[in-house]
Amino acid sequence: MISTVTTVSTVSTVSTVSTVAAVSTVTTATSFAVEMGLLATIILIIMLIVKELAGASIAISSASEITLQGALDRALNVGIIPLLIVFACIVLEKVLSVL
Repeated sequence: MISTVTTVSTVSTVSTVSTVAAVSTVTTATSFAVEMGLLATIILIIMLIVKELAGASIAISSASEITLQGALDRALNVGIIPLLIVFACIVLEKVLSVL
């Protein structure tokens, strides 16, 4: 009878350890996703600021030739558009989690 109680206790302990490990893994994955979302948002803000500054310098100069600022203004769209999509998904997920 005592060995049966010990076996149940051991199974219960193993089950608790498995549950704690699963919760720990989910927490780690969630914190990683939050960090990546924050990083993507910061990079998006920096790229938008650089694009705005490059566009402002193009508007000041009246030359129609290709300049570094013009090339930078067009090249930043390659990174900004996917980051805007990621940002929209983050905002949508946050709104849906509140509802």
